[in-house]
Amino acid sequence: MLLRNAMDLLDEGVLILNKEFKVTYVNPAYVQMFQLEEERVVGEHIHDIYPNLPQSKRVITHTIEREKDITVESMEFHWRGKEMMLQFKTKRFIHEGEWYVLSRIIDITEQFQTEKHLIHMIEEMTANVVTIAKGYALLPLQPILREEQRLILLEKVPVQCQEQNVTRLVIQFSGISEIDQEWTVLLRDLMHSLKLLGIEVVLAGMRPKVVRQFTENNIMLNDVRTFMNISQATKYFLETGLKANF
Repeated sequence: MLLRNAMDLLDEGVLILNKEFKVTYVNPAYVQMFQLEEERVVGEHIHDIYPNLPQSKRVITHTIEREKDITVESMEFHWRGKEMMLQFKTKRFIHEGEWYVLSRIIDITEQFQTEKHLIHMIEEMTANVVTIAKGYALLPLQPILREEQRLILLEKVPVQCQEQNVTRLVIQFSGISEIDQEWTVLLRDLMHSLKLLGIEVVLAGMRPKVVRQFTENNIMLNDVRTFMNISQATKYFLETGLKANF
């Protein structure tokens, strides 16, 4: 009784099935999460409660059939017009000689949406090719705080340059306070990709500390022009054939 009262107070949903796939217990959080009624759930076959649930989402059923505890970190779940992102954790146990499966279901929808919004913001900040004039664009580099940013730069910047018909790109370093060997590889791969697309790349706005780190790490930027600031880079482009079209 004490354990049941404790589970009744949990914020996460709790569901217990027997080996015949019948519900023996649900807590209030589960009932609320799936918009159900406890008296109409307990004693029912789980497949009668969720008759159209795809096989891939029948986590509790699989636990019983495979005799294996399962953890699913995130799963899209559509139920009665509600879009949710759920986390499932199942655990088999024996009570009075009978097998049961206890399932913990955590609604991580809000967390997922927040993370999704954060990733979108990071993408916008990381790969933000800004057209300055016809054929001429600027890429302000941001510090790499997450591994995903490296892939974002390598994948999205060339695409953005193609979409904006960029032929000459200034990579602005003023937002970078230090670099390491990984930065070297990232910059090399990015510039190589852009060069293969026929885009001329120049660097501008490096801080003295970053310049020193380039030297200390023996980073060679052969055939890459560097400028003190954006104004100098713009002047170079204008003087070497780019006609501004604002």
